[in-house]
Amino acid sequence: MKSVLSIALLLTLTACSSNDNDNDADDNAGLSIRYQVEITNLTHAQPFSPPVIILHDESFQAWTTGEAASTALEVLAEGGDSSELIAASGSTANFRGNGELLAGTSLRFEIGTNDSSYNHLTLATMLVNSNDAFSGLANIDVGALQQGDKRVYLTPGYDAGTEFNDELASTVPGPAGGGEGFNKARDDVTTSVTYHGGIVSKDDGYTASTLSEADRFDNPVMRIEITRL
Repeated sequence: MKSVLSIALLLTLTACSSNDNDNDADDNAGLSIRYQVEITNLTHAQPFSPPVIILHDESFQAWTTGEAASTALEVLAEGGDSSELIAASGSTANFRGNGELLAGTSLRFEIGTNDSSYNHLTLATMLVNSNDAFSGLANIDVGALQQGDKRVYLTPGYDAGTEFNDELASTVPGPAGGGEGFNKARDDVTTSVTYHGGIVSKDDGYTASTLSEADRFDNPVMRIEITRL
């Protein structure tokens, strides 16, 4: 675990966002490295779990497509809990939203550090009306960004490969189901992180599904804008 660093976070919300934070802009004073990050939920009606953003060194890899998910990623992808992902990163420069990010809304905030080795960024959130769908960025190198530089990413929905996509009310933790979140048992048809194939829903003839056509999603599901301040 790295030594505790001076961290400051500022959260500024766009209209209609479901998150709230009272941190003041002055909290960022004195930080040598600062980024503004804006996240937009591009889905029709899929809420996102409170997103987590971590500044960390290059050694941390939250996930790799085609490889098995870590337990920390499984906890987030099945239940929206980012605490283990933060712990696994070994970083103190992190931010978590205060509530679900609803479809069509955005979240804008600042995250910063004085540690120049924290030159990579990871962002993750769960699509909560699903079994184990998530989206985000893993281990993105932001260290070369100069002041005013901006990057925009459009991210897909991923399947963590840890829970079968049965879409049952008992296994979907979001408002469409209200079921359990993380379950350490792994019963998916694949054993690795893949691009998500989407949901089926009861409106498509799968009568056991707790999901409706409103919960469908196409790629990309999220827009992420990162600006070096």
